[in-house]
Amino acid sequence: MRSLVLACLILATGVVRAAGLLAIIIDDVGNNAEVAREVLTLPPRVTLSILPRLSASRQTAEAAWRMGHEVMLHQPMDSVNHHTLGPGGLTLDHTRVDLEAVLAANLRSVPHAVGINNHMGSLLTGEQASMRWLMEALQRHGNLFFVDSRTNPRSVAQRTAHTMGIATARRDVFLDNERDPARIRERLYQAAQLARLKGSAIAIGHPYPETLEVLRRELPRLREQGIELQPVSRVIAYQRSPETWHASSSPLPQVAKSSKP
Repeated sequence: MRSLVLACLILATGVVRAAGLLAIIIDDVGNNAEVAREVLTLPPRVTLSILPRLSASRQTAEAAWRMGHEVMLHQPMDSVNHHTLGPGGLTLDHTRVDLEAVLAANLRSVPHAVGINNHMGSLLTGEQASMRWLMEALQRHGNLFFVDSRTNPRSVAQRTAHTMGIATARRDVFLDNERDPARIRERLYQAAQLARLKGSAIAIGHPYPETLEVLRRELPRLREQGIELQPVSRVIAYQRSPETWHASSSPLPQVAKSSKP
């Protein structure tokens, strides 16, 4: 009976709800313009997360924005293994003032960013004070959203963001810890299944040729199965209020890693 009522409502309103919303973030973009051009051939609803202060950071962000992609800052953060962070990294040595200055410079190098996620960060995302300072800085920069890449299972980043009223979400699936097309496809369909079960999911991949090939081939097939690709801000909006999400088609206003720890 319930399915019959739902079918009648769909016929009456003309609204067909997706089987699930899926956001895909491509991390680690910004150090190679040629690679960025390949990423930009993906559908515009794929989100690009761009590393700061690299040779192609600014031009990639500008091109992505012009083509309709949502842009994020892929913020390097301290890891437990102390991997090299590259330009614009945040560490435990940064004071609140230092952190704010580094983040501001990074955002200037990635124009149009509407949110951030962590590049590495298994150490810093577990530190309450650093995460509180980061969320305060995001508020001052227009209430940017935060996606926790969950490189640390004990991360306090998402909880801190939520407590402070920052729009936030977490990564559900890494697509390409293994650069094997069959495994990448398997992980993509795992993300799609999570989207069906939970209503939405967030998957993170990297600009590897294998990942881009799988996405180009499989995203149209997932669409035929009712999986609706959306920018990250739209998935966060849905997760915040699934009951009212379909009433609006506009993204969140400025609401906007890596598998390595």
